[in-house]
Amino acid sequence: MQKTKPVLINELNTCFELLYKTASLVPAALFNTSKENKWTPAENISHLITATKMTVLPFTLPKFIPVLLYGKGKGISRTYDEVVAAYENKLANGAKATGVYVPAKTNYEQEKLCAEILKQGEKLVQAISNKWTEAQLDNYQVKHPILGKLTMRELAYFTIYHNIHHMETVRKYYL
Repeated sequence: MQKTKPVLINELNTCFELLYKTASLVPAALFNTSKENKWTPAENISHLITATKMTVLPFTLPKFIPVLLYGKGKGISRTYDEVVAAYENKLANGAKATGVYVPAKTNYEQEKLCAEILKQGEKLVQAISNKWTEAQLDNYQVKHPILGKLTMRELAYFTIYHNIHHMETVRKYYL
C-alpha cells in the first residue's frame, strides 16, 4: 500500500526531527570521533545533508526537467517496503556512497550541522507540500546513484529510510 502525500510529509517531518534530536544528543567529545571504523556522527549528518540537498533539487526544479532527463514515470510507485528491500539488497551487494556523498574528513560543528539537517528537511517538506500533487509523485522520476530510476514518491520513501538507517548507526555506536 502506498503512503499518501500527507503521510509522507508527516513521516519526513518526524524523521528529520528525530535525526536532529539524535545528533544533538551525541556527546560533543564523540561527535567527530569514529568507532569501529564507521563514519563519525558528524560524517553521518554531513552525508545526510548532502543527500537531502540532492533530493530537494528535483522536487524544486520545473517538472519538465526530470522528464527531459529521465523520461516520464509509469504512474505506479513501489511500496516503502519494496524500496527499502531494494536498497538493503544493494548495500548487501557492496553498494557504498561515492563522490559528493562521501563526507569530508574534518572537524564539524555539532550545532551547525544539526541546524542544517533540520533546515534541509524543512525545504524538502515544503517543496513536496507546495509543488507536488498525489498523482505527480508517481508520474515523475529521477535517477538515484544506487537504486537507478525512482519515482518522486519512491525518492521520498528512500529519504525516510536513509535518514533512519544513518540515525540508527549513530544511536548504536554513539548513544
